Amino acid sequence: MRRGLTHIWSSDTGLTALLGFLFLQLFVFYPLAGSDVLGRNLIHISFILILVSGVMTVIETPLWGWLALVLGAISFIGRIALIAHPTAALEALNSVLTPVFTAVLIVLILAQVFREGPINYHRIAGAVAAYLLIGVLWGSLYFLADLLWPGAFNFSTSPPPADVHALADRLLYFSFITLTSVGYGDVLPTHPAVRTLAMLEAIVGQLFPAILVARLVAQEIEDRQDRKEGL
Repeated sequence: MRRGLTHIWSSDTGLTALLGFLFLQLFVFYPLAGSDVLGRNLIHISFILILVSGVMTVIETPLWGWLALVLGAISFIGRIALIAHPTAALEALNSVLTPVFTAVLIVLILAQVFREGPINYHRIAGAVAAYLLIGVLWGSLYFLADLLWPGAFNFSTSPPPADVHALADRLLYFSFITLTSVGYGDVLPTHPAVRTLAMLEAIVGQLFPAILVARLVAQEIEDRQDRKEGL
């Protein structure tokens, strides 16, 4: 079983598997979890475990692999402790670890996408996964900002979230709305630092797809030229 998992994650197939899980996590598991705190935390734990297992095999640099392992292990322990004994301190710890861990994962996934070799649909799936993780990253940063500056967001068309889990969901929604430049206006950043974060996410949301497509096309052209020269 271990060899089978290693083969999946050490090849480009793991990128497609990662994208599939992210879609389930964001668009199926989150809505179905509702207000069930235990169910929501178990979903987050499974998310961390699967991503860590992938990171440890797709990255070739031992330092990055160990960094991801340590961050994932701390996040996992923190989530377990939060389920058993929910406290403000553990909530704060997880709110700090989540963006750090997500940022490391984005770097590792992009490293796998842009490594030498032909561009295939698995790598394109990995690039899409990185884009989704950018939304997750900013959502966690918004959540951390609201913990630091209560009232940093104005929920103009609905009452403020009743608990931290509902708040995290609402800010994740705001993150993806900002990333895609939709902007319904139902969630508004009011703190200057949060407004700056929203501006940066909007810029990344516009530049990332354009740069990504240009890089993938250039890499595919280069790979085809190398294959022709090798004939």
